[in-house]
Amino acid sequence: MKHAAAGILLAIALGGSAEAADLSAPAPLEAPPAPAFSWTGLYFGGHAGYAWGDFASEPTDAYGGQKPDGWIGGGQAGFNYQFDNRLVLGIEADASFGSLKDDIAVALGDPQDGLFELGYATEIKSFGTVRARAGYAFNRFLPYATGGLGWARAEMDFSNVISVAGVPMISNSASDKQTFTGWTLGVGLEYAVTDNITAKAEYLYTDLGSKDFDLGTPITADLTLQTVKFGLNYKF
Repeated sequence: MKHAAAGILLAIALGGSAEAADLSAPAPLEAPPAPAFSWTGLYFGGHAGYAWGDFASEPTDAYGGQKPDGWIGGGQAGFNYQFDNRLVLGIEADASFGSLKDDIAVALGDPQDGLFELGYATEIKSFGTVRARAGYAFNRFLPYATGGLGWARAEMDFSNVISVAGVPMISNSASDKQTFTGWTLGVGLEYAVTDNITAKAEYLYTDLGSKDFDLGTPITADLTLQTVKFGLNYKF
């Protein structure tokens, strides 16, 4: 009996010491979860893409109209704020530069008896927007809609030559530049490549209204633009 009681007491003592050791051992530390990406902050960057437009006026529409297009490049800057519900609101201004061109050349008559040559040319070298943006953040993905104000600087040239037997008898030319303003709407998708670098693709439709060009006589022209841009931003 004495030996049995001693064994029981020893087992109880060993169990108690094991439990005490378990209680005193520190729990393993778990790494804190990585913070979710936030779109809040200032940013700036550059873009490149393609633009095409419709430059409509009564004299050029009679000969098929003018649709200037070309490659573009430029820059943008803006600010985003992300709310707790993942809604992202922001504002952005951009400017694009290039050479969107189209021209019309018409020749009527006969070179020997009399030839009437008529030409119109249009070029857009710069345009831009100031827009609000609204999107929903899927962590590092940000689809968004955007809209605001647009502008474009356009030049229109006119020339006509009347010649007989290859000799110019009458020659006239005129040129004028105007700044169009209007509204723009579009959609885009932006992705945070790193915490500071984001990449985006964006489509914009811009209606720039009408302007009068002084080409000897006033010519009223309407201008719309469409752009597809790809860009990179640095976010602070």
